[in-house]
Amino acid sequence: MTRNSTLPISGRPIPETPAWLQEAPFLLEAGAQSLKTETTYRSGLRLFADWLQHYGRDGFAKEDPWPLSPERLTTATILNFRNWLLANRSQSTVTTYMAAVVGYLHFLDGQDQLPETVQLGKLQRQLARRQVERNQAEAVIDLDIARQAMPQIVKYYNDLPLPAENDRYNRRLSLLRDRAVVAVLYSTAARLSEVIALNRSNVDHGRARYAAITGKGNRSRTIHLRDYARQAIRAYLVERGDSNPALFVAHSRNARNARLSATAAHNVVKKAVRALHLHESLSAHDFRHFRATQLLREGMPLEVVQEFLGHVDISTTRGIYAPVLGVQVVSEWLDNVDVPPEQALAPQEPEEAGGRVV
Repeated sequence: MTRNSTLPISGRPIPETPAWLQEAPFLLEAGAQSLKTETTYRSGLRLFADWLQHYGRDGFAKEDPWPLSPERLTTATILNFRNWLLANRSQSTVTTYMAAVVGYLHFLDGQDQLPETVQLGKLQRQLARRQVERNQAEAVIDLDIARQAMPQIVKYYNDLPLPAENDRYNRRLSLLRDRAVVAVLYSTAARLSEVIALNRSNVDHGRARYAAITGKGNRSRTIHLRDYARQAIRAYLVERGDSNPALFVAHSRNARNARLSATAAHNVVKKAVRALHLHESLSAHDFRHFRATQLLREGMPLEVVQEFLGHVDISTTRGIYAPVLGVQVVSEWLDNVDVPPEQALAPQEPEEAGGRVV
């Protein structure tokens, strides 16, 4: 049996299925611009699975069939895997393989499937102690710069001309729905799964300023529907002729007004990202991150942002957004007190006291 057909640690034959649940759509998104990235990330996720099973970490056993479920993963074990990589692989391999694992966890978070035992904020703080190459791991600050374009997605759909009312392909309804979807994502900073689960009654047909939802971990929380989101919802619902209680439904000819799927809603955002030539990694979940940093920059207290996002632990909020805010604070201070080199070299004027040079 050739080396490439066996797993690197255990030597077992490589299973024909992906190593992890939801790995295929993650790799499809991660490798959209580079087949090499997709191949490398797949190798990293395989090694991670092989390491877990070979050493029996987090209850994973060698007999467990692939794809593995991530529900038993813990933050500590992921950090231990990185330590193992540092001792057994090159620095470049450590960088790319950890980018694969962390990217996969972020993808799960965007799908509302991140295990409760994985704390992304804590994980990012620990990983940030070592420099990660920008092109392979996409540092938080780099992503923050890309996320400043998220409002353009709302404008993109608002600027598209509405098809005629007698459109047989329901393109008018689809556009009104897409306008409402991105407006609600922006207004609420809710997870995509939370938005597509909304019913008309939750939002009082576009009249409610607040909506009670069941979010991640089956926890109840309140999302906030600003005026622009309510207007977009009402404009959409007034033209709906179906009786489906779902707020957002599919309008293709064969969909029969079924509730809008997560994939279809994800593609609404991705369509605008491609049309506007924005950073290819941007997705619906980046509305959440953009709004958090936007509100923190405007002075909203951290504990209020925590409530807005529905984080149980304020350390999660702080851990995710502290790097971005740290850059802002330092930049503001430098704008006020920085001394250019030519000024620092200039002779200082002597101080005078009582008419005498001191």
